[in-house]
Amino acid sequence: MLNWLKGDSKRQKDTKTFSSVTEGLQRLYKDRLLPVEQETQFHHFFSPALTDADFASRPMVMLIGQYSTGKSTFIRHLLGRDYPGLRIGPEPTTDKFVAVVHGESDQVIPGNALVVDSSMPFTQLRHLGNAFLSRFECAKLNSPVLEGITLIDSPGVLSGEKQRIQRGYDMEEVVRWFSDRVDMILLLFDVSKLDISDEFRRVIHSLKGNDHKIHILLNKADRVTTPQLMRVYGALMWSLGKVIDTPEVSRVYIGSFWDEPLFNDEQRRLFESEENDLYTNLAQLPRSAAVRKLNDLIKRVRLAKVHAYLLDYLRRKMPTMMGKAKKQTELISKLPDIYKEIAKERNLPLGDFPNPAVMQEKLKGCDFCKFSKLNVKKMDALENMLSVELPKLLALLPEETARAVNAELNQIGAQASPFAVMKTDGQTETSIYQSGWLVAPDPELSRAEFEQLGPGPNGKLSGENAKKKLVESKLPSTVLHKIWKLADVDDDGFLTLFEYALACHLIKMRLDGQDLPATLPPAMLPPDMLPGEVSNSSE
Repeated sequence: MLNWLKGDSKRQKDTKTFSSVTEGLQRLYKDRLLPVEQETQFHHFFSPALTDADFASRPMVMLIGQYSTGKSTFIRHLLGRDYPGLRIGPEPTTDKFVAVVHGESDQVIPGNALVVDSSMPFTQLRHLGNAFLSRFECAKLNSPVLEGITLIDSPGVLSGEKQRIQRGYDMEEVVRWFSDRVDMILLLFDVSKLDISDEFRRVIHSLKGNDHKIHILLNKADRVTTPQLMRVYGALMWSLGKVIDTPEVSRVYIGSFWDEPLFNDEQRRLFESEENDLYTNLAQLPRSAAVRKLNDLIKRVRLAKVHAYLLDYLRRKMPTMMGKAKKQTELISKLPDIYKEIAKERNLPLGDFPNPAVMQEKLKGCDFCKFSKLNVKKMDALENMLSVELPKLLALLPEETARAVNAELNQIGAQASPFAVMKTDGQTETSIYQSGWLVAPDPELSRAEFEQLGPGPNGKLSGENAKKKLVESKLPSTVLHKIWKLADVDDDGFLTLFEYALACHLIKMRLDGQDLPATLPPAMLPPDMLPGEVSNSSE
């Protein structure tokens, strides 16, 4: 009993306090999760160990698409200039993975040199060897945009006969590695190239598990007319429905993401709205980076837990003497049923277990007898990390998010304009004009209409008479009720000439797409109806 109490007090002392989310993630990973990963061959089955740079790096955005869909052009559009080594053309020009990062001066760092730099989050890519590293480089340049985010340009995914060309490295493995670490994945499609090649299909499948990071860009949309754009959008969604195996509809941004004049500007308003949505999401990435890293670590902890229990189960089921090979083959074939058994025994959700088909392939080359025995102490520490220590980090998130600064994009800013608006705090393309509506209306413009509706002897319009005119706006009754409550300033159930003019003004404001104010601002009242003036006149 005393030993149990001592152990509990020791566990309390081991619970750590952190000054930042990044520091907490780094220390918890090294002290709690990494020992379990090393003991259970996690890095062989799933992904290499994380480094401090993985937790401290800027949020990353990866661009994927077939050749000539505008990936490199989009990066130049964001940066306002070429990055070192950039070449753009209608043929496949980007033949490398390029990490575009912030630097004091223009510099290109080859892949072999880049993966030995521990300050960069790419050191784990060394295990892919020279075949990939000769096709990987880092472009450094001084850009305000890159102070907030890092961009990953990728080679155009091959299509048609070009699929037969051997890259020399596993494209899907590289994409999978990056997709686990980036904050946003942009899939680019050209309105004239909607076919999804076999390689592109495999690349999209390699993103599985990171579907929430995927954003789809239908680029060069100004090259088609409105009826053509509707057909193109429908064809794209049909094609994606067969590849992205999720019931949710993927978010598609429609526009032309470059600096050239629009060929067809019929849908300019739509393009502006879509671009504002996309640029707002990009600018906000530094604010959500800590949340994403915390979420990814929790996902990794849950996977490490089920992996440790699985390997321990397989080891315990092996015979001590004869028939080991036969038993191992039998266990591999029954892996889906084993998942259910472990989930029931350990009270684990089945959704945490890895893909059984992939796991079966990896288990074929292993000797189950050599798997380590389950370390209960380390598993308890992992459970404590999930239930106690990570929730403490969650408490630091609001303060850290408030301190984070938006990425500085040229296309959008904190100060809205008639052409672009940061869609945060309820702002929209129409809300930037709201101040022009929050003024007192001119009652004389509504006098003739007011008199025609027949005010009573007191000079006021009854609700019954006013309703006949107000419902002509076709606004829902709930909206008209709110307008009535705002316009009936003295709250007597009747409308004076000014109150009727105010109701008409609020209706026009709502029909223009503006949100109605929660309470009537003083600027919408004439001086003699302001609260202070009313009380003075009554005295």
